[in-house]
Amino acid sequence: MKRYILLLSAALTFILGASAQPAAVKKATQGVLSLNTFRADGSLISTSYGMFVSDSGEAVAQWTPFEGAAKAVAVDAQGRRYEVEELIGADDLYNVCKFRVSGKTPFTPVAQAPKSESQLWVACYSVKGARLLNASTKKFETFTRNPTGTAEKSFPFYILNFQAPSDVSYCPVIDSRGEAVALLQSSSPDGTANAVSILYPSEMTFQKIGGSMLTLSKSSIPSALPSDYSEAQLALMLNQQQRTPEAMMATANLFIKRFPNKPDGYQARARQYIATKDFRKAADDLEHAISVAENKAEAHCAYSVAILQKLMYLPADSFPEWTAEKAIAEARAAYSISPSPAYLLQSAKAMFVAGDFSEAYDAYMKLQDTNLAGPETMYGAVQCQQALQAPADTVIALMDSTIALCPHPLTYQSAPYVLQKGIICQDLGLYRKATASYNEYERLMVGTQLSAAFYHNRFICNREARLYQQALDDIQKATELEPRNALYHCAKGALEIRVNLAEQAITSANNALIADPRNADAYAILGVAQCMTGRKHEGILNIEQAKSYGYADADKLLKKYK
Repeated sequence: MKRYILLLSAALTFILGASAQPAAVKKATQGVLSLNTFRADGSLISTSYGMFVSDSGEAVAQWTPFEGAAKAVAVDAQGRRYEVEELIGADDLYNVCKFRVSGKTPFTPVAQAPKSESQLWVACYSVKGARLLNASTKKFETFTRNPTGTAEKSFPFYILNFQAPSDVSYCPVIDSRGEAVALLQSSSPDGTANAVSILYPSEMTFQKIGGSMLTLSKSSIPSALPSDYSEAQLALMLNQQQRTPEAMMATANLFIKRFPNKPDGYQARARQYIATKDFRKAADDLEHAISVAENKAEAHCAYSVAILQKLMYLPADSFPEWTAEKAIAEARAAYSISPSPAYLLQSAKAMFVAGDFSEAYDAYMKLQDTNLAGPETMYGAVQCQQALQAPADTVIALMDSTIALCPHPLTYQSAPYVLQKGIICQDLGLYRKATASYNEYERLMVGTQLSAAFYHNRFICNREARLYQQALDDIQKATELEPRNALYHCAKGALEIRVNLAEQAITSANNALIADPRNADAYAILGVAQCMTGRKHEGILNIEQAKSYGYADADKLLKKYK
């Protein structure tokens, strides 16, 4: 009998609670939404809930379903579907986000101040009528966040007396005035549930940098663009650097929709078309960008840059309209409108790709009288003279001028030019000069692990300059860095034979054979070293083995040692 009375009392409490729901609470359920997110292939990621917080399509919901999503659809309490257009902000710690759908929407007003009242309702999503569940506040806390990127603010966090059903996660919590106060999160077996302030995600705005942007980059749905054009340009640039290709394309489309008479969106979309080798669409976008651009020169230059990048990085993919000559023409069109050094530099790059090395050289030298004078542009002149097969003195003098234009004293930032001089001198057979440059490069790069290839190159120069001890030191470093490289062990062994270090040469040859058991050079080095140390029988057998693997001078060696 006692148990019956308790059950009846509980039932009456629920019925009375339900019947006591204010009209404002029932009306608030119109803002509840169901959220479905999908991958790029159309497969469903998740279904969750949230709430529209404005009549212009702004809504808040759980963040997790958006991770990896390429598309999302929100459905209101009347069953109307809305495409999610953009993500505004997100916080993966509290697992909430703000987004915008296209179109006018019903909404629930958000409580603008923390509410600690005990009587609350959980507004569950339903298209059949209001579904409200009673809850009460067990504990009221606060947390601090920065939703706008300008200043931190305290927001309420609720622990509710509520046994949450399985289908109400992230449904809004409503107060007696019909205002949304929280989004329901996790529940516990002890009959309590956590709810995070709905005010926090509802106040989120676009942030140029910070955790929100990094979180949003986990989704392929585009991030919001500011209404201000300059800020939107920055947002577009950052999105193009941090997002997936799908998200970058979506952001470009969003920019075009928002700013149809600005070139940036068309240029960003063209870059995505180039990446997918849809050059026709890329060309159309870049030409349209020129037509709408206020700065026609910059738009022509951007077209030239795009063509040149395609020619350099995707040369095998045919698009006859895009030639080096077309890139030159676009750069020259930019320069004719505005004689900026940047456009002259683009012309020089395009002429180099086209094989017009003399004209490119003249352009690079002309740049030395502009604000772009420096090692980068002077090195362009070096490359032109190399392509023209200019005399060694001319090339080296230009390379010295390049280094002279670097900030002094030289630092690691200028080291690549010093290294390049070493490579040029090595290619020209000026081994001592090459060694001097390589030594300077090593000094500038102190604290950095240099490659085995670097030490092998310096080894060659030291060997040819008859600096044998330095050469042996370098090739030893190369073998230590790449112990499975038979070439380096053979080079070491060959030099050891030259300087009468036959026992060491045997070790080097054996190390080469460990790395490559069929290496003809290694067998030849081993055979010669063994002959030098009085083990002719073994040595001749190894030289014959080298011959069987194609060693060209095997017969000469056999004739010498037999």
